[in-house]
Amino acid sequence: MSEDKCAQCGTPASPGAQYCVACGALFTGQAPPAGQPAQGASVYAPSGATETQEHYAAAPLLQGVAIRFVAQLVDVIILAIIFLILSFSGAGTITIDASTAQVSISPFFGALILIDVIIAFLYFTLLEGRNGQTVGKMLVKIKVAKKVDYSPITYGEAAVRTILRIIDLIPFIAPYLFGAVLIWASEYKQRLGDRVANTVVIQS
Repeated sequence: MSEDKCAQCGTPASPGAQYCVACGALFTGQAPPAGQPAQGASVYAPSGATETQEHYAAAPLLQGVAIRFVAQLVDVIILAIIFLILSFSGAGTITIDASTAQVSISPFFGALILIDVIIAFLYFTLLEGRNGQTVGKMLVKIKVAKKVDYSPITYGEAAVRTILRIIDLIPFIAPYLFGAVLIWASEYKQRLGDRVANTVVIQS
């Protein structure tokens, strides 16, 4: 290229100019300064588009019903073992008199049920609030995160998700059928608890 005229488009060059003001071509002997675009790159390219592409490229994969069911099954088995151990205390004893068919329930049966509910609540809330994962989620390598930026959730958000499991469990004869339908119908694969707490389940 000529030092006083652009060889690509013929536009006169200003003294000391490194690029052609008309076509952006690099003049002979000039190396682009640090941070400057190379020849042919637009100086005025919007950065927003690049940032948006990077955001979506870095977004983790949202998890659907199948893998979440496996994680839930593991958690249910763990809780069932805990409940079974507690039942050996005799607090949940139910006896039936063979002669009269009269059913007798231990006075501590109600307390045992309440303890089971509290244990289940603490299991999901504390584990998910701590690192977004129950034991089941750890095994299948998924976790709960905030929908807005995939950052860790709080104990409060974990508690909301846990409480709303009661609704997601509907119908109880086929647990989590309602929650599964909501996940299938959601763009972000969210059950009711996720929608209210504004969370999603992603790969860990």
